[in-house]
Amino acid sequence: MDQNYLLPNAIAKELYFSTAADLPLIDYHNHLSVKDLAEDRQYSDIAEAWLLNDPYKHRAMRICSVDEALITGNAPRKEKFAAWCSVYPRLIGNPLYDWSALEIKKLFGIETPICRENAEKLWDEANEKLQEKAFHARGIYHHFNIRYAAPCATIAEDLTPFSSVVGLAPSLRGDDLLTLSAGFIDSLSAAAGIPITDFDSLKQAVTIRLEEFQKANCRFSDHAIDNGFSYRRDDGKNPDRIASVLAGSTPGPADREHIASAMLRFLADQYAARGWTMQLHIGAQRSTSTRLRRVAGPAGGFAAIGSPVSVLILTEMLDDFEQNDAGLPHIILFTLNPADNAVFAVLSGSFPGVTQGPAWWWCDHLHGMREMLETFSSYSILSTFVGMTTDSRSLLSLLRHDYFRRMLCGWIGEKADAGEFPREPAALKNLVTELCYSNAEKLIH
Repeated sequence: MDQNYLLPNAIAKELYFSTAADLPLIDYHNHLSVKDLAEDRQYSDIAEAWLLNDPYKHRAMRICSVDEALITGNAPRKEKFAAWCSVYPRLIGNPLYDWSALEIKKLFGIETPICRENAEKLWDEANEKLQEKAFHARGIYHHFNIRYAAPCATIAEDLTPFSSVVGLAPSLRGDDLLTLSAGFIDSLSAAAGIPITDFDSLKQAVTIRLEEFQKANCRFSDHAIDNGFSYRRDDGKNPDRIASVLAGSTPGPADREHIASAMLRFLADQYAARGWTMQLHIGAQRSTSTRLRRVAGPAGGFAAIGSPVSVLILTEMLDDFEQNDAGLPHIILFTLNPADNAVFAVLSGSFPGVTQGPAWWWCDHLHGMREMLETFSSYSILSTFVGMTTDSRSLLSLLRHDYFRRMLCGWIGEKADAGEFPREPAALKNLVTELCYSNAEKLIH
């Protein structure tokens, strides 16, 4: 993996080295540990920094028949690391093969090949690096020239730690606002400092907290619209449904869908009024293996790709959002099912301000990114694409921005070389700047 990795021709190399490589990084959706960054955590070993919190690696190990004790179980970390090293050479063709090589070589500067035979040496080399201040949490973070990074935070969460790190701002993770429970309402009430007794006071409490997020430089929200989601238009009964939840009742499936839909309408209006971007991550089938959920937890890397989206449900929801007092917020739609790429790309012509996000989760690899861009450029306007975000729990995964930028410059270079894109250096450099930085940067003002 040399300096020209993914850069197949002279145009690609020029675009990458003269433009893309040194642009600041905006990562508008991720799950980084704010606590680690605020405390400038020193990682105990390379397994803790690189392996334990990475469900992508865990999934690959399961596919390769590694015992769960060496993945999420109680095996010593050094043994888990050795197990990962033994799997790595088998991953040719999977993005983890390239991501891992980039992380260990470009960030740590370690040239030792990853394999079982080198596990001991890699363990020692990487752990020696982790003793240096530059490889504590903030050192790794600042390595990436970050302009803005937005880890998820729930609406009742203490936002104080965000202010201790330059460029760090919360992104509101709003799933608990759609699945209301008595415990959550109590925590929201305490955070907002007001009693919640009905739908109006619930909305007031949310508004108070949104103002706190605004002050913390939040400009993004995120909601999971999982496989099977059904949107319900307002039937006038939602205050009664909320009152029932406040009284301790557990709503049935239809009432849960009505409540979630009502909250999404309210939140979309609030986001539009504040100039925020609403991210909708659509299509994950999160309930798969009960066994893995028990041993690895809900974010254990075992979710599946759901069915193609219901266009009727999605357009009804966006149409209702557009009728809100503040109008339609800027919305980024992420699809987990590649079959929806064209569907999402086309919607920007029906709802200005709605756009498709980058290839997400199981699709954020070379093939998925290229497929998404091919479709987006044909069905929408390529120059409006908002660019890459990692959706990651690992600081080291911020290197995927470099992976994306190399892929993008390679793809554009191939198009220009084939005569599909103009061979005009200024126009191509401007396009790369827009897609790697400028379009995302516009969203944080």
